[in-house]
Amino acid sequence: MTLVLDNVLLNLYNIFGGVFEKALELYEGKRITYIFPSKTVGAPPHSDRNKARYLIQVKGLSGATYTLFPDINYCHCASFRCQVLNDRSLFTCKHVLAVWLTAFQIKNMYSEGNYKLVAKLGNLKTIVLLLKAINFQESATCFGTKNGLKLTVEDAKCMQASAYIAVDVFQVFDLKEDVIFRINLDILVECLCMFWSNINTHASSVTLHLFYEGDGHPLSILIEEDGIITDCSLKTQTPDELLDFHLEPENVVNKVVLQTELLKDILSELDTTSDLIELLLSPSPPFFRISTAGLAGICHIELPHNGELVDNFQCLSTTTSSYKLSHIKPAIKALSCANKVSLRTDTCGLLSFQYMVKTDEGHVCYIEYYISPVIDPDEGD
Repeated sequence: MTLVLDNVLLNLYNIFGGVFEKALELYEGKRITYIFPSKTVGAPPHSDRNKARYLIQVKGLSGATYTLFPDINYCHCASFRCQVLNDRSLFTCKHVLAVWLTAFQIKNMYSEGNYKLVAKLGNLKTIVLLLKAINFQESATCFGTKNGLKLTVEDAKCMQASAYIAVDVFQVFDLKEDVIFRINLDILVECLCMFWSNINTHASSVTLHLFYEGDGHPLSILIEEDGIITDCSLKTQTPDELLDFHLEPENVVNKVVLQTELLKDILSELDTTSDLIELLLSPSPPFFRISTAGLAGICHIELPHNGELVDNFQCLSTTTSSYKLSHIKPAIKALSCANKVSLRTDTCGLLSFQYMVKTDEGHVCYIEYYISPVIDPDEGD
């Protein structure tokens, strides 16, 4: 995506003519690299460029590489020597102009006036874990409201997962109006995971900036690491209509709140050859039982309904429902990043997992899974 505004491009073309056309080709070809003392990156830092401590390399159209100083109109190419220094027929060369275009790109990205949504996250560790926990489908629908961001993934209209990032988690959250769009979650997670080793290192500062202009525009992303910026854009689409999964309070018959390690240990040992998992909840023994039927036979696992790892156990009546194990597995993955999990079922057997995830700063995020039960065709109406 060309972030430089069309009217600016036209003005630059009127001023520089053919030199600008060649500079634009260098800019769009991503031939500009910013060189720092310890590493090389493909984008400049968002800082005061007059105090920048870096050099800039431009790979020319001929293949030659030119090293430039920031904010200094000088290049050692033949065109600059002949046409700028000697006969003064040009103000600058295509290599310097390409660098200016790249710098303008970053400045334009940070101009909030054109965007419906501008957000900044200072700690990506929890956010990456949240996104990975719901990444069982390629695409996700993103909702931006005054309460923050919600990303929802749905599978075959029978299971749905959402990650909630509250507004107080963001360092910056500027929303002009509610937005909704669909993005490729696989690509977003892959992009963020490129910085995973640094995200886990407290000595390294990795922040995420999001920019969304509205329908038909991509989601622009800047990842800033110790003053160095990597930018990318994700194509957005109009989302499909999602089912309204929710549990009415009056229909909830069972609610269990427990520490995640208890449920994680149990679910990780399930017989993977079983197609279904049966969940029994009862106010009387066996209270809380999970069953599978696979190649190893029928297996029953009884969980305690009280104890240090169980915070709350409310059961109004005995219920037994079956669910596809393939639908439960993604929900198991979310346990690794949560502190507590709430398990609820309603009169129709709809199963809800709600995970509480704490950030390093003490904020709370949530992951929510809804899983529809498998209906026995032999059961009567």
